[in-house]
Amino acid sequence: VLTILVAIICLPFLATAQWSAPINLSPAAHSAGLNESMGSCLGVSGDTIHVIWCDKHTSTHSALYYSRSVDTGLTWSAPINITDTSSNDWNPAIAVNGNNVHVVWRYIDPVSGKRSSWYKHSIDGGNTWAANILLDTAIADWPAVAVSGNIVYVANDYVTSQMPYNTEIFFLRSTDNGLTWSPHQQLSFAVNRSEDEAITAQGSHVHMSWNDKRSGQFQIFYKESADYGVTWGPDLMVTPQYDYSTMVSVDGAHVDVVSAGSTSGNHYQILLNQSADTGATWAAPMNITTDTLNTFFYPDMVRNGNDLHVVCGGSNGAKYMHSADGGTTWDVPYSFTGNSTFVAYTGCAVHIIYVDALHKIRYMRNPTANSGHCGTTVGINNKEEVGIKTIVYPNPFASQTTIEISSSEKMENLILKVYNIVGQEIMSKNFGTDNKIVIGKEKLTSGIYFYKIIEKEKVISIGKLVAQ
Repeated sequence: VLTILVAIICLPFLATAQWSAPINLSPAAHSAGLNESMGSCLGVSGDTIHVIWCDKHTSTHSALYYSRSVDTGLTWSAPINITDTSSNDWNPAIAVNGNNVHVVWRYIDPVSGKRSSWYKHSIDGGNTWAANILLDTAIADWPAVAVSGNIVYVANDYVTSQMPYNTEIFFLRSTDNGLTWSPHQQLSFAVNRSEDEAITAQGSHVHMSWNDKRSGQFQIFYKESADYGVTWGPDLMVTPQYDYSTMVSVDGAHVDVVSAGSTSGNHYQILLNQSADTGATWAAPMNITTDTLNTFFYPDMVRNGNDLHVVCGGSNGAKYMHSADGGTTWDVPYSFTGNSTFVAYTGCAVHIIYVDALHKIRYMRNPTANSGHCGTTVGINNKEEVGIKTIVYPNPFASQTTIEISSSEKMENLILKVYNIVGQEIMSKNFGTDNKIVIGKEKLTSGIYFYKIIEKEKVISIGKLVAQ
C-alpha cells in the first residue's frame, strides 16, 4: 500500500530533483531553431503539449516542423513538416485552445530578402492542417500569436521608415477562429524602434509588451485592451533601463512582464515586472537572477496562481527558476545546457523545450514542479495510465475546495484521508455517489496538507492541499 510519505516528493524544495532526461524531438533536423522569447513555440491544452520549430535545410530554405504529446510529455509523435521544405520559413510561434492550434511565422523571400507574416491553423489538435494564409505584404518581422475562445490575435512590427530606420507595432485579429482577418491596426506611434512584441489574452483582455527605443535606449513598454482588441489603452513604460527580449503572462488579474535588462547595458539580468490589477499599475522591476558575473537573455514565463515559472538562456547555460509565493522568494535555480527556452505547465507538471548544442529541439518535464496545483496525481501501479484522474479546485483555497476523481473503470466506496505535514491523519471522509468531496476551510487551518484516496484498501491517488 502506498504510504503518505510518497506524497512528500511534491514539496517545492525537492522540485528541481524531478526533471526528466532530455528527449530529442527533432532527431533528423539539420539545424533546428525556435523563436526569440517574444513568441512561444510551446503550447498546451489539457494533457496535450504542442511544439513548433523551424529547421534550416540550406541558407535559403527553412521549413516549420511540428510534434505533440497527448500524455503530458511522456511520449511524442514523429515530427512532420507543416510548411514546404522548399520555402524559407522562420521564427514560428504557437497558441492553443482545445483542438484549435494556431501557428504564425516569418517568411523571408530568398531573392529580395523581403519579410512577411503567415498563419496556419489546425482544428483537430494537430492531426491535419489548413492552407497557409498571408497576413501582411509590408516589410514585417516575426509575428506573435495569442488565442482566447474563437478570437485569435496576431501582433507584428513593420518597417515604416528606412531613413531614419523606424519600426512600429501593428495588430490584427480574427473573430472566427482564424478563417478571416481584420485589417492591420497600428498600436505604437513613436520615433525609433518599437519591435519584438509579445502578446497574450484571457477573456476579453489582451496584453502586449515590446522592446521600445523611443527614449534612445531600449526599454520595455506595455499596453492592454479590455474589449477583445477593439480599443487599446496607453503605452506604459514598465522597465526603464537597458532592456530587451520580453514576454508577457496573465493569470486572472495578475500580469507579469519578464525581460532581460541592465542599468549599464552590460551583464543583462532577468527582470520581472508585476501588476495585480490587470495592467493598470505596476510595481518596480525585480532582479530574479542577481548574478552579475553572467549575462542572461531571452526569458519566458508562465504563472499559475502563486507559482511562477521562468526559463532563460545565459552565458553560463540555461536556467529554470521557480517561485511558490508570487515572486517574493525564489527556489535555487535549476541549470541545464541549452538555449532559446520556453516553459508551460499542465496540472502538476512543468514542461520545457530548448535548442541544444547540436541544434536539436529538446524537451524536459518535471511532474512535481507546479506543486501548488496538483490536479492529476499518480497512484499505485501507475493507475493514472489506465484512466485515474484527480482534480482539486481551487488549490490553494481560501474558503473551500472540491476533490473530484474519475476513472475509465467503475469505482465505488472511495475514502479520502487527509494528513498534516508530519503525517498525522486529521480527516477521513467517504466520497459521494458522484465521486466528489467538498472540504470547507473550517476543517483545515492555513497550511499544507496531503491526501490519499483509497478504494478497497488500495491507495489509488495522492496529492497536496494548500489552505490559505
